[in-house]
Amino acid sequence: MKKHYLSILLSILAFAGPTVAHAESFKIDPFHSAIICEIGHFGVGHIYGRFDTFSGTFTLDQNDPSKDAVNVEIKTDSVDTNAPKRDTDIKGPDFLNAAQFSTATFKSTSVKKIDDKTYDVTGDFTLRGVTKPLTLNVKAVGSGPGPKGEFRSGWEATATLRRSDFEVKALLPAVSDEVSLIIAVEGIKQ
Repeated sequence: MKKHYLSILLSILAFAGPTVAHAESFKIDPFHSAIICEIGHFGVGHIYGRFDTFSGTFTLDQNDPSKDAVNVEIKTDSVDTNAPKRDTDIKGPDFLNAAQFSTATFKSTSVKKIDDKTYDVTGDFTLRGVTKPLTLNVKAVGSGPGPKGEFRSGWEATATLRRSDFEVKALLPAVSDEVSLIIAVEGIKQ
């Protein structure tokens, strides 16, 4: 009898094979996400804005973060600083030139795990047709079921870029060269 149970157990194990975790894909939920920018104004204050229209995906591999990936597309004409005249200027040829360059994109090229909740995600950021490397400092916020039971993963990233690197030089130095970004996303597992 013991031999019979042992042979059944061995058969099950042989067909089950090793448990392999795989990468999980997520689609960014734009209704529960934000892309915010901050820029210095005449050395006395800061202007904050956001991009209202963007999309993207990310892939997570718990066993090998180097296989993680992020892809984001931002509609440049969706910038909103709560000042319509300023928004028109920012969308214009001296800044984002949204008529000619309708999107800005980020495509990750490497992911480095810093600790259990923090990663450096480096990628190619393209703005106004110019592509430069950009590193995002990314922190895990949490994960779990959403309001409809769908699995969600939340992240927040920060980065700083120099707008002059992307040929955006209008009003320098009165309007600072450095632009700080805060990107908060919730992704829905696909």
